[in-house]
Amino acid sequence: MVLVKNKTSLYEEIMEKGKRIGQLAEKEAEQADLNATVSTNVADAIRTEEIHRLLLPKDYGYPQLDWKTYVDFIGTVGYHNLSAAWLTCFFSLHNAWVSYLPKPLRDEVVESDGFVADVFAPIGKVEACDGGYRVSGTYHFVSGINYSEWVGVGAFMQFEDADKPERVGICLNVNDLEIQENWNSLGLRGSGSNTLIVDNVFVKPEAILRFNKIIECSQPPEEDFDQDYLYYNTPFYPGFYVGFAAMAVGGAHRVIDEFTKHTAGRVRFSGVKENESPSSQRVLAELSMEMEAVDALMNQYIALMERDKGGPYEGARYKAIRASIIDKCVHIGVKSLLTLGGHALLKGHPVELFTRDLMAIATHITSLYEDAVTGYGRHLFGIDTGIQG
Repeated sequence: MVLVKNKTSLYEEIMEKGKRIGQLAEKEAEQADLNATVSTNVADAIRTEEIHRLLLPKDYGYPQLDWKTYVDFIGTVGYHNLSAAWLTCFFSLHNAWVSYLPKPLRDEVVESDGFVADVFAPIGKVEACDGGYRVSGTYHFVSGINYSEWVGVGAFMQFEDADKPERVGICLNVNDLEIQENWNSLGLRGSGSNTLIVDNVFVKPEAILRFNKIIECSQPPEEDFDQDYLYYNTPFYPGFYVGFAAMAVGGAHRVIDEFTKHTAGRVRFSGVKENESPSSQRVLAELSMEMEAVDALMNQYIALMERDKGGPYEGARYKAIRASIIDKCVHIGVKSLLTLGGHALLKGHPVELFTRDLMAIATHITSLYEDAVTGYGRHLFGIDTGIQG
C-alpha cells in the first residue's frame, strides 16, 4: 500500500523499513493492547532501522526524504499496526523541532541517539532564575515516553521583544522527570502515552524554542543552515502534523483489505455467500471510492506543502484537509465493522483493532473534524482564524 510509486532505491529501502517495523508490531498487537505499550522489541526495531534519524539536516549524515516518501513510509507502518505507526512517526518527526534548537544543544540531542517525545500543550509554569529558568507542570498523553531520552514540553512565556506571552517548547532530559504509567485508552493503546511530571527542573535559555519565530520564517536563525532540509522549506505546522493523516490512510487501506477478505469467506444463515450479496458489494464499492478520495486529498496536502515552502500559507485549509482525511478513514473503519457483523467486534479481530485506533487518531486536537471544517469556513469568508496548520 503506497500512495506514490517511486522506483528509487531510497524509496524502496524506506518502505522495507516500514514493513519490518509494522509486521513486527502486528505480531505483538494483542499483547501491546493489554500492556498499553509496544514492546522493547518494537522500540529496538525503530532504533535499529534508524527511524529516529530520518528527519535530520544532512550534516548529520542521514538521507534527505521528500514528503511523498515520508508519508508512504508512515502509511506502510500504519497498514500493519497504528500504534507502531504513531510512535514511528513521532520518533522521526520530533527531530523537526530539535532541528531549530541552537546547534550545540541540537548536537547533544542527536548524538545521544535517544528518542524524542513531546507534549506541547502550554500548561507548564516557567519562572526565571539565575542562568535560566525553572519549569514545572504535569503533562498527559506523552506518547512513547517510556522509551524516550528527551522530551519537549509546552508553556507560555513573556519575552522582552514581544507584546504578549507566546507559546514555547522546552527541551528536557527525561532522566530529570517522573513518568506515571497510567495510559488506559480506547485505541492506540500501544502508544504508551503516559503522564509526565516536571517538578522545578532547571533549563538554560537555549532549551527554549519560540514557535512564533518558526511560524514567521521556517529557516533557523543561524546563517549557515541546510538549505535542502525538508522542514526548513515547508510551513512548519502542516509538516509537523502530516503524519496523523498518513498513518490513518495506511490503516484505512488495511481495513478495506480485511473487509474484502472476511466478506469473501462469510456465508449467511440462508446459505448465500456474502460476496454475492448486493449490500456487501455496494459497501465495498462505496468504501473503495471513499479511499480514492482519501488518497487524492493526501496527495493534495503534499502538493500544498511542496508549493508553499516556508512562506505564507493557509493554515485552516491544511487542517481541514487533514481532518477530512482522518474523518473519512474513521468512517471506513466503522462502516466495515458494522457491515461485517458481530464476529468483527471480537477482541483481536483486525477491523475491531484498526477501527478503535482510527477513532483515537481522530480525537487528537489537530484532527478534530468539527473544529477544522468550521475554521476553514471562517477562513473562506475572510475571517482570521489563527489556525497555524
